[in-house]
Amino acid sequence: MLAVSRYYLALLGHSQRYLPAVLAYLTLCAILYADPSSPALPLYGVSGAGVLVVGCWLTIALLDIEDPVQRLITLNHAGARQKTIGGAVLAVFGCTLVCTLATVAWAVSRPGQLRWQIAGTGLATHLACALLGIAIGLPCSRLLVSRIGWTVLAAVLILGAVLLGKWVPLVHPLLEALTSGTPYGGPLALAAITSVLALALSATAVGVLSARRS
Repeated sequence: MLAVSRYYLALLGHSQRYLPAVLAYLTLCAILYADPSSPALPLYGVSGAGVLVVGCWLTIALLDIEDPVQRLITLNHAGARQKTIGGAVLAVFGCTLVCTLATVAWAVSRPGQLRWQIAGTGLATHLACALLGIAIGLPCSRLLVSRIGWTVLAAVLILGAVLLGKWVPLVHPLLEALTSGTPYGGPLALAAITSVLALALSATAVGVLSARRS
């Protein structure tokens, strides 16, 4: 799986499809964390949502690079569909982990922000959002959706529901708690658990459905 992940990272880097999402995210962080007197926790709620979108974008961008013939060649070399999907997930997670570490380091390096609780909350928030973004991107990719128009529509609708829908108990309660200053311990635990479960369910379902399509 690590070899597949390295292959996907090289493929993504060569394609440069990561640039729009990463540059937009860096711009967002530059605006959010420009004021050194701003508390970090409310800002985590906004940049966490940004990481969720980045994770979804990178997943779709990566899996849409290969055409069906190339994907079949990769599958034959990997030996199992679970390895190709797992390698793609690992590659995107590595990219979002770099974004997360850079964001949290940026936030806690400001005066008065260097506390382990703040740093830990930032890491957990952004990683939970990253996992959920990957989980959303998998079924919206070319593995299941062949046309880019439907991919964009599906991704935008799902991201909108997850980020804005109060009835969707995934990361919305956490992001709302962080931005409003209310207690976030319970929502953070909920987001961590549901993001892992959502990714496991998404990867399994996409693997089964894509195998039936091929």
